Amino acid sequence: MNNPKVSIIVPVYNVELYLNRCVDSVLSQEFADFECILVNDGSTDNSARICDNYAGLDSRIKVIHKIKNEGASLARKTGLDISLSEYVLFIDSDDWIEKNMALKLYEKAAKENYDMVICDYFIENNGIEKSFKQNITDFNNEKIIKNIISGKIKAYMVNKIVRRSVFLQAVFPKHSRSEDYVLTIQNASNSDKIGYINAPFYHYCLNNNSLSQSKKRYVLGLVEENKNWREIVDFLKNKYDANLKLFEPELSRRVNTMKAGYFFHKELIFKKELRDLYPESKYRGKALFYIAKHIYNKIIPKTIRFKFRKTLNPRGYIPGEIVKRNP
Repeated sequence: MNNPKVSIIVPVYNVELYLNRCVDSVLSQEFADFECILVNDGSTDNSARICDNYAGLDSRIKVIHKIKNEGASLARKTGLDISLSEYVLFIDSDDWIEKNMALKLYEKAAKENYDMVICDYFIENNGIEKSFKQNITDFNNEKIIKNIISGKIKAYMVNKIVRRSVFLQAVFPKHSRSEDYVLTIQNASNSDKIGYINAPFYHYCLNNNSLSQSKKRYVLGLVEENKNWREIVDFLKNKYDANLKLFEPELSRRVNTMKAGYFFHKELIFKKELRDLYPESKYRGKALFYIAKHIYNKIIPKTIRFKFRKTLNPRGYIPGEIVKRNP
């Protein structure tokens, strides 16, 4: 029996409210030649039972039960290790995918011999859905990494199909905060050819109980984010012979923006290891700018921000915008 063409890997942790929607979207794929690996990462709700029920319904579904919760990153690695396909597609268990996602991404990758293919995506929040385009025009590896660092190309692993042999070269981080950056930057660097489909197939659903949305884990998340960005900086130094000028000014801006958040937590402000990330940054002299930006975006209420902008721009013009005026 031939191996399936695509492995769809889903890390699962306490998502009983969303898991059916996710797996149903996988089973509804127009592309049938796949395996779906559900990695139950020590769930304490009914997620394990739901996984087993699906495995009983469809032979393409495999389930791994981990006794201890180790986080999404290592759960994904567990699924990757037993996968059999040439290409891998990750899905978060509280999200879902369009019925043609696997087909379109696999066809693009296989026919044109891409190591990675990126697509657009939707974000769903409180019943409101909006599509987001990646607008990739330059497929040079270093340029793509710069755009991932800056956020112009999202680091999400879930809107990308990747050749399994490329994924196996990556070092999976232990921490989940910013793990997508760690892995996607490695994959982009290790890919010989990267493609793009200008269409949204993935539905990223904001969940207030998830790691990325939980206020209780915010401080811990900053520490984990710092550790993962240290791995990114070390990888880029090793891969590019310490020539990080290739990724400037995006890398310095990204790191310094992240550092600004440390100044507003009494548990973190005196942690020297947090401030020492990427000391080569030529933008460290602009620390006050990044702190001010953090205050404006994260601390000042939106209503006050709106009034502030209206004061500066009473007619609503965007700075730098070309405005046609009536004669």
